[in-house]
Amino acid sequence: MIAAVHAEWVKATSLRPVLAGLLAYVVAAAGISIGVVAAVGAEEAAGPGYDAGTIAFYGLNFAHVAVVVVAVLLTAGEYSRSTVHTSLLAVPRRGVLLLAKVVVVAGLVFAAAAVAAVVSVVGTQAVLGPAGLPVGDLTRSTVAATLYPTLLAVLCAGVAMVLRDQAGALTLLIPFFFLVSPLLELVPVLQRAAVFLPDRAGAVAVRLHPRPVDVFGPLTGLAVLALWALAAVLAGWWVLRRRDA
Repeated sequence: MIAAVHAEWVKATSLRPVLAGLLAYVVAAAGISIGVVAAVGAEEAAGPGYDAGTIAFYGLNFAHVAVVVVAVLLTAGEYSRSTVHTSLLAVPRRGVLLLAKVVVVAGLVFAAAAVAAVVSVVGTQAVLGPAGLPVGDLTRSTVAATLYPTLLAVLCAGVAMVLRDQAGALTLLIPFFFLVSPLLELVPVLQRAAVFLPDRAGAVAVRLHPRPVDVFGPLTGLAVLALWALAAVLAGWWVLRRRDA
């Protein structure tokens, strides 16, 4: 297992698009958050219903596209590049190969997400000045803003292994997370059900205050997202074992 993880780490860190995607995530997540707070943060902080966690990590709404791309590149990308056969020759045990990929995807995204979360919370509260909160008051949101994209990356990796097609995985995941899921949450009769979708559940954990449509709290939100990620990885493992490469 250690050798398989090391091999996947070498492959991942030698791919420029992966490193560019991780850098893009940090820049987008922190940059958009700080920019939005600089533009409208003071007005938002003075208004009713203000949630410091939501606005401090506003950039997550846009940066997650980089997470999706990185996860897909490191999984379904092997099928598009026709390198999966070499990987299976090196690691014949398919469960070990998939787990090694998931560990590397999660580790890389976790590192990038941690940097982005810290920069976001420090930068946004500094921009807010007197209207800002002590960084310690946003600790839970900061941890959630690190775990949320990490679990989302694991979910995307599992889905990509099921589809075995880089373009197909991106075509499915990006519209779902950035169009379908947010729109479903706007439909009154579907709002409470939409909260159980993976990205919506993760967003619950980042907020400091619950909304009327939220049917569970932060820890449960991360647990729901983790269950989605586990289900996706198990589906990927099943497909990898049942089908020829």
